[in-house]
Amino acid sequence: MNETKKIALDLSNINKLYEKDVNQIRLLITDYFAAALAGYQQNKEFNENVEKVFYSENQLTESYVLLQNRKYDAKTAAFMNAIYGHGAELDDGNKQAAGHVGVHVIPAVFALADKLCSTNNDVLIAIATGYEAYIRISSAAQPGLVKRGYHSTGVVGTLACAAACARLFHLDSQGIEDAIALATTMTGGLLSYGDSRPAIKPLNPAKAAENGLLAAMLANTGIKGPSEALEGKNGWFKAVTDFVNEDYLEGSDHLLLHDCYFKLYPSCRHTHCVIDAAISLHNVIKIHSIKAIKIYIYPNAIKLAGIKMPKDQNETKFSIYYTFACALVNGCYGITDMISMKLTPEIISIINKIELIADESMENRKKGIRGTRIEITLEDNKVVQKTVSIPRGDPENPIEKKDIIRKLYTCAQDTINNDEIDKVLDAIDCINGKTKFINPISVIK
Repeated sequence: MNETKKIALDLSNINKLYEKDVNQIRLLITDYFAAALAGYQQNKEFNENVEKVFYSENQLTESYVLLQNRKYDAKTAAFMNAIYGHGAELDDGNKQAAGHVGVHVIPAVFALADKLCSTNNDVLIAIATGYEAYIRISSAAQPGLVKRGYHSTGVVGTLACAAACARLFHLDSQGIEDAIALATTMTGGLLSYGDSRPAIKPLNPAKAAENGLLAAMLANTGIKGPSEALEGKNGWFKAVTDFVNEDYLEGSDHLLLHDCYFKLYPSCRHTHCVIDAAISLHNVIKIHSIKAIKIYIYPNAIKLAGIKMPKDQNETKFSIYYTFACALVNGCYGITDMISMKLTPEIISIINKIELIADESMENRKKGIRGTRIEITLEDNKVVQKTVSIPRGDPENPIEKKDIIRKLYTCAQDTINNDEIDKVLDAIDCINGKTKFINPISVIK
């Protein structure tokens, strides 16, 4: 059996969810809302320009969009809700897959579920399927996919959304295979946002949600995708990587959605280990006594988050230098550090003392390590060190449900009031069983 057919069969067999699975999906949905409400507000100028394109024409009224007073066609809803979800860099992700999952899977599933009047159980199964597809396929393609300059969130997200939406159509394993196969011709998303103008990064998961949904809709009509779409001689894997780790395609003894991380800081995940380290050092050293700072960190972090002096709030999200300096000076890092960029003389002085040093020992995929070692030399030549191997929010260093709920309230404070947040949380808690799905997006306008 070829790899495309086998993974489609595995995905079609995700039919029973345990209580722990449902609870984890609810947490992931809650986290999506936190990220989306923050992204709606913090990436405002970019959002408004995209809205001009997608909201300008008279469209179908099928699916809910965050903070809109009307419904739109399902593909537009999937696209726009993913745009908002990635705008503040606060959405969940997976280390092995080297990308984000919920930001495309949840909007795509919610949009099609609105259109189809799906049940809560259908939605839960579809989300679990999307996470499983994304993490298996992207993990198998890494690290070659990133090395070639592809953004896995967009490139693999299309395949994941196709598989997830195929489940909402109740397609069998052949139908899921066709949806994935059709999606392989629609994938896209480059890491070029990291070179300049990072505000456009949300386009990648947005196109993944839109095109994945479209691929499933086409498969539902009976359109067949190419056979061996992943592993064929001209297949998707050949296009995106030099090496496929087939072990990752096999999955695990548990649903891989449990292996996702949650983000506490509005910045690229590659900055989080240095932020954690800086916060822990805040009360240990005096800022004025610092002579030099060496940050040993894995090469991909420098490649994707190596901006030294950010020019705007979007570039702060991809700056190890800036996020570390702010966290070291203030003892914390949050949305206000992003939207009101604090390039004070003190922060600039810290940045200019930082040297980033590529250290491959700071990353170990098998052990789940993506960390940093900080060496701060003081004026008296004393050296203070701090190592963070796993940032907070990873499965190996978890945060609690109350932390994610607190994150939602913090992210939503400039957009909706506490009563509306409570309604969202109640709606998320109701996603279970065979009753009709009520989209939590619909409770806020």
